[in-house]
Amino acid sequence: MHLLDLPGDDVILKIIDYLSPQDWLNFRCVSKQTYFLVHEYFKYMKYLDLSHHKVLPQALCQVLPQLCHSLKVFKISNSKIFNDECIKTIIQNNHNLNHLDLSNSNLKNGTLQPLVVNCKKLEKILLKNCVWLTVGAIEILAFHFPDTIKVADFSGCTGISEASIILFVKRQPKLTSLSLSDLSCLQDETLVKISQFCPQLMYLDISRCCRITDSGIKKFAEYCHTVRTLKVDGCEVSERSLSWLRSRGVWIDKPQYPSYLLHRLNQIQTWPRTQL
Repeated sequence: MHLLDLPGDDVILKIIDYLSPQDWLNFRCVSKQTYFLVHEYFKYMKYLDLSHHKVLPQALCQVLPQLCHSLKVFKISNSKIFNDECIKTIIQNNHNLNHLDLSNSNLKNGTLQPLVVNCKKLEKILLKNCVWLTVGAIEILAFHFPDTIKVADFSGCTGISEASIILFVKRQPKLTSLSLSDLSCLQDETLVKISQFCPQLMYLDISRCCRITDSGIKKFAEYCHTVRTLKVDGCEVSERSLSWLRSRGVWIDKPQYPSYLLHRLNQIQTWPRTQL
């Protein structure tokens, strides 16, 4: 039995869903019928993940931005397949987009402009290690997506500031996951604002934020009662601030020292200093 003899195009479209991008192109070249079937698949495709594809046929790079109009999830992290204009076209043509992952991409700041105008249902935005991201871009996201974003990742975005992060946090009360690792600009004030304005936060990553101290962690622990995972690896914080969170069942990536060692450490730190 030939593949095209299967009853109904819906069955064939389901099979296309399991093909690789290269297979899409090959299948598209088989006949006029498969050509239109693949284009129909692109038109109604809701999920596109090209994160693991370093190279894509040039023909497909031209077709996908023009034909994809129903995407809800678009992932292209760690990939340099599309240029800025292609990304902008995809964002502009997909008004129902709610998950965008451009992590580790090398784009221009203007790439996100169509996002503000066309994608009002955005809930997840992942921009890890996007050094092209600016303070202005974060501020625009804050003002144009109030109360909608639930997951955000700005880790390693060295072009943004603490003030822009605080502004973003203040306007996103539905945030459940926030990643801000490798941002040397962050201080304790950021944690205070996160605890005040993100009542649904469950995951926070501030790994290697070297200016975060025990004071900030204590204030965060005092006001944020929903957090379940906290990543602080590489931060200059101790068990004196983390122990309170651990007692509430929060998972922390920093190793926990045995209680007897912790007690001994506290004794040493509270010994009176002798005058020299």
